[in-house]
Amino acid sequence: MTTTKNASHREPMTDSETLREDLDHTRQHLADTVQELTRRLNVPHRMKETASSAGHRMSDVAGQTGQKMKQVPGAMKELPATGKRHPKVAAAVGGAVVLGAGAMAWLARRHK
Repeated sequence: MTTTKNASHREPMTDSETLREDLDHTRQHLADTVQELTRRLNVPHRMKETASSAGHRMSDVAGQTGQKMKQVPGAMKELPATGKRHPKVAAAVGGAVVLGAGAMAWLARRHK
């Protein structure tokens, strides 16, 4: 056998020691496999983990949205100045908004 008990002494392992080591390795591998399969098959626990993860993501998104909403009043105050600097763009945006509102009203009446 080429396997050694102790790397510093280079003593060859007996067949029974080699088998015992292989058996220990196989047992550990089997235990790891069973643990992973148990984790994968535990659907209620996995659903709770997924829901918890989704809840955390939603909380983060809500926080970011709240921060952006706090910036809206300042941006709204700048709109008149922006409209004065770019009157053609302001007219085009206004026209698009009116056209969109008209289309929404038309579709709403059509589906009644």
